[in-house]
Amino acid sequence: MFNVAVARVRRWGMTKIEYKVVLLPYKTGLFQEVNTDLTGPLNKAGEEGWQLSQIVLPSTVWGRANTMIAIMQRTAAA
Repeated sequence: MFNVAVARVRRWGMTKIEYKVVLLPYKTGLFQEVNTDLTGPLNKAGEEGWQLSQIVLPSTVWGRANTMIAIMQRTAAA
């Protein structure tokens, strides 16, 4: 259920950093009782060496979102 994308950024003379984007389910609204536990996917990524950089909550025309975007990063292998 989680979509993942990985990109590598090469910086000359600097440490290489690898980025991963994870789409996490998210529910908003007054009458929605679904609370998604995000610790599982984030802890799993942490075990693989990923560190949370930021979370972005995109909005739609009506101001509701159904996913959060978690941007993860780690030092890339040489």
